Amino acid sequence: MGTTTARRHRTGTTHGPRWLTVVVAMALAPALAGCPSGSAGAGDGAVTTATVRATSTVRATPTLEPERDVAVGDRHFKARCAGSGPSVVLVADYGRAMDDAWGTIPQTLATRGRVCVYDRLGVGRSDSVPDRQTFASLAGDLDGVISGLGLTRPVVVLGDSLGAPIALTWTSRHASDAKAVVLLDPVPPGYFGPTGALLRLLPPKDPGDPELGGLWADLDRFNTVATNRESLDPASWTAYERLPMTSTPLYDLVRAQVQPWPAAVDADAIDGVWRQYQRRVLALSSQAELRIVPKPDDWPTMIRSALERALQS
Repeated sequence: MGTTTARRHRTGTTHGPRWLTVVVAMALAPALAGCPSGSAGAGDGAVTTATVRATSTVRATPTLEPERDVAVGDRHFKARCAGSGPSVVLVADYGRAMDDAWGTIPQTLATRGRVCVYDRLGVGRSDSVPDRQTFASLAGDLDGVISGLGLTRPVVVLGDSLGAPIALTWTSRHASDAKAVVLLDPVPPGYFGPTGALLRLLPPKDPGDPELGGLWADLDRFNTVATNRESLDPASWTAYERLPMTSTPLYDLVRAQVQPWPAAVDADAIDGVWRQYQRRVLALSSQAELRIVPKPDDWPTMIRSALERALQS
């Protein structure tokens, strides 16, 4: 996953989930600086809230409305919205609650439309996670939240990192309801999971290398339903690889910098494959556009630009 996206202050993202970064102490860079998930470390190049405000439009920035409880079947999701106009829903990275995943990004983007964020099951204050989830079930929950919030369709869906497979799965099933998809450092098909390229690129487990061992342990937990925070079924990654192409406009925002990995890992090789696999993301739409984000500070501006294009689609 990896590229500085607009999330955890986009301080550094590797081609593995940001949670991976935290556990292994890798400096990842989320793009929406000061906004997105996670906290940015000093000197990591994260964008600050001040930067976001300085580059925002002159229009008054809407404030987030009080939290809402959205019932989807017998399950309850917490959500918040801001602004008015065309519907935009943000799908956070793995395990990220809406309170810490986006910072001030929802309010900033709400000058362009009705922007909503929500907590998935097992995350934040939504109901507990079921024993097993898939990208298909998560996409179904997303659709239920869209309906529960009374959002006008078609909707622009913005997916960050591991939120991208959810956004793309939803789009493949609700093409007429999807105005456009904006992805931030999306995890590409075939990259993650028990049979993904990442595991094949890593050195074998080495008891003498604690940093590498921590990385492997984190991946093993992630690829096991019982220890995955969102109970994600590993088979979901295979289904992700088989998503059909749609004609929904797709904007793929990817960081330019190579992110750090443990010393034993060939970071350049992993970065090369991750970038190569972005072609698989682009292949999911007949109207796809790749946008490289040169520097961490460029994330807020490029996200807003991509959203404006998406709303005009």
